[in-house]
Amino acid sequence: MVASPTILKPLTETLLHLLRRSHPCQSDFDLETEDSDLEESAEYDWLVVDCTLDAIIGLAAALGPSFAELFKIFEKSILKLASSSEHIERSTAVGTIAECIRGMGPAITPSTSTLLKLLLHRLSDEDPETKSNAAFAIGLLQEHSHSDAEILKAFPAILGKLEPMLQTEQARMMDNAAGCVSRMVMRHQDQMPIKMVLPALVELLPLKEDYEENEPVWGMIVRLCKSPPPFFFFLPALLPSRPLTILSPQTPPPNQPSSP
Repeated sequence: MVASPTILKPLTETLLHLLRRSHPCQSDFDLETEDSDLEESAEYDWLVVDCTLDAIIGLAAALGPSFAELFKIFEKSILKLASSSEHIERSTAVGTIAECIRGMGPAITPSTSTLLKLLLHRLSDEDPETKSNAAFAIGLLQEHSHSDAEILKAFPAILGKLEPMLQTEQARMMDNAAGCVSRMVMRHQDQMPIKMVLPALVELLPLKEDYEENEPVWGMIVRLCKSPPPFFFFLPALLPSRPLTILSPQTPPPNQPSSP
C-alpha cells in the first residue's frame, strides 16, 4: 500500500518539509516567547525531526532497493543533520543513514562516494554515540555497496580509526567497531590482515552491548573456519570463551543469580 504513488508522493513531500523544518507545525508564530517556552519549543522541534527520521527508516525497510529514488530526495537534508553542531542531530542522522543502507542494500552504490566521505569524518567525531553509529554505518556501506575500488582505497583509513574504538567500552563503540571489521573481512577477506585482526576480535567476545553485531562477528568466524586455508589458529583463544555469546540478552552469565 505504501508503495502506491497516490500515497507515496504526498507522504514524501510531507516528510521532506518536516525534515527541512518548513512544515506549518514547525512554525513559531509567537515572537515574544519566554526563555522557558523557547526551550520547550526546541525540544518539540527536535522530536518532530526525530520522528520524521524514524518514518524514513521505516520506508527504507518497507521499500527495500526501490527506496533508492526516495533516498536521493532526502539525502541532502539528512547529510546536513549529520554535519550539525548538535551531537544528538549528528548521531541520529548517522544512525538513519545506516538503517537506510541496510534497507536499500546494493541500491546504495550510487551514493557511496558522498556517504563514505561523511562517515569517515564522523568516525573521528567527538561524540561517542555519533562515532559508534558511524562505525555501524560504514560497515553496512562496504558490505552492500558495489563500489569496491573506492571502498578498498579507504580501508587503511577506516582500520586506523576503528582500532582505538575496539578498546573503548562506551556507547556500544567496541561492538559496532567489531561488527564493522567483521563485515570488512567477509566482503574483502583477501584485503584484510586476518592474522592481526582476528585475535583482536576474538578477545572482545562475547559482545556485551549491541547483540545484533554478534551476527557479522560469528558469521565471519564461521566463514574463516570453512575457507581455504581454514584459520584455525585462533580456536584455542575462542573455545574457553565464550559460552555467553549464545545466551540471550536476558540470560544471566554462569554463576550469576537471576533477577527476581
